[in-house]
Amino acid sequence: MIALANCILCDWWWLPWILPFLIGLLLGWALWARYKSMVADLENQIRDLKLRISNLEDELATCKSRRADLESQLALANGRIRELDLELAGKAKIEPAVASFAAAPAAKPTGFAALKEDNLQIVEGIGPKMNEVLNDHGIHTWSHLASKSPEELRSLLDTYGDKYRIIDPHTWPQQAALARDLEWEKLIALQKQLDGGKDDAIGETDSKLEKIMIKLGLMKKWVKDDLKAIEGIGPKIEELLHQAGIKTWEELANTSVDRIQSILDNAGSRYSLAHPDTWPRQARMAADAKWSELEAYQESLNGGRPY
Repeated sequence: MIALANCILCDWWWLPWILPFLIGLLLGWALWARYKSMVADLENQIRDLKLRISNLEDELATCKSRRADLESQLALANGRIRELDLELAGKAKIEPAVASFAAAPAAKPTGFAALKEDNLQIVEGIGPKMNEVLNDHGIHTWSHLASKSPEELRSLLDTYGDKYRIIDPHTWPQQAALARDLEWEKLIALQKQLDGGKDDAIGETDSKLEKIMIKLGLMKKWVKDDLKAIEGIGPKIEELLHQAGIKTWEELANTSVDRIQSILDNAGSRYSLAHPDTWPRQARMAADAKWSELEAYQESLNGGRPY
């Protein structure tokens, strides 16, 4: 028994040598497991942060795009505000004239309502001096002038000798009657066939009424085929239409609303405020030189669409 115990004790001589190794191995394994867990946690955090950064970058890109769209819409809105300010300023200037004409029928609330009935100079052939001559003989309004016959007017002018011999007043009562009855389109059409009040003009002449309206700021004057004459079209949209091959009033008048809308849609959301529903109709009036009709129609629009 003693011999067996001594043998066992002899077999454990290696224990002091291997025990530190085993302890170190166990300690290293524990540290490695903890380190591996920390690395996994950090990798998960890094992955979450990268995903968060990616999401934030997407949100930033979306915000930048939205900001660009809003800036474009703001530019369009500011342009419309400037147009309305100009219109308001123009209307403020003609308020006295409109007030003096308040008793007239209000069926046509256009710029023509600013014309006073005693403005005889809208009649082709009548200037400032002739206006005074007619006033001196009790003719102060369109109604007064319309009530006179061409013979009466000729006799009146003859009282001044040869001074007004070359003046032909035989269309004046007809023009004055159209003005009295607010038949502006008919008056403009008639005046385009006159030359100084005479009806023997070669070809069409400029309308006296339109000239006065432009001079008073009651009617806009546009260069031929200027697409900005159309309510709702500004410089940027005009450029878009030019790029699409639409460069004249006639071409715009013959273009469908769907095609115009497609052009705007392809240009981006910054043109989402534009409404082209009335553009071809306006362009037709411009192409046909129906300026008073266009002016009256545009009075009923807001940015190119009906109120």
